[in-house]
Amino acid sequence: MDKKISPDRRIQRTRQLLLNSLIELISEKGYATLTVQDIIDRANVGRSTFYSHFQDKEALLLSGAEYLYDLLDGLNAHTRPEQASGDFSLAVFQHAEAYRKSFKALLGKQAGIVVLPNFEKTLTIILKEHYQMFFSEKKMPVPLDIFVQYLVSTLLRLLTWWLDNDFSCPAEQVNDYYRKLTQPTVQMLFGSM
Repeated sequence: MDKKISPDRRIQRTRQLLLNSLIELISEKGYATLTVQDIIDRANVGRSTFYSHFQDKEALLLSGAEYLYDLLDGLNAHTRPEQASGDFSLAVFQHAEAYRKSFKALLGKQAGIVVLPNFEKTLTIILKEHYQMFFSEKKMPVPLDIFVQYLVSTLLRLLTWWLDNDFSCPAEQVNDYYRKLTQPTVQMLFGSM
């Protein structure tokens, strides 16, 4: 991902204030029923201020997902294929645990329908880039796209279930479950490279 130019601090503060207000309101009321008026009332900013930063509440929601994408940036380490999905997933679960309220608001059942497709696309691109260097469709029993979709869909489904159900389990344990589910497939495809 490209380096981003940081906006000035006032802009950052205002955007963060609006995002925090949105996350609080999603936790309280759900995403579907929220209005821009609810958000600006909570943030105590004017309507023109909101619209100078965001087109609508969906644009604000997707801006909150930017930090999820930033998390993924750099996780595409050049590790062996049998380690990559577990290292990658552990970082995602740990970050979700550290920012549980935000992750639950952004990816959970309340607003996930908006954010999840973009997050899934980013995960897919990153994992596909990583496995491309190890994967040869001529030698593998499944195409790369199917393998990556399997890893991503399993990760996202487990992550959203863990968040939505407030499952009392640390990130490391959830990642261990993820690895137990996916590692046999990774091992079958790559053996002990």
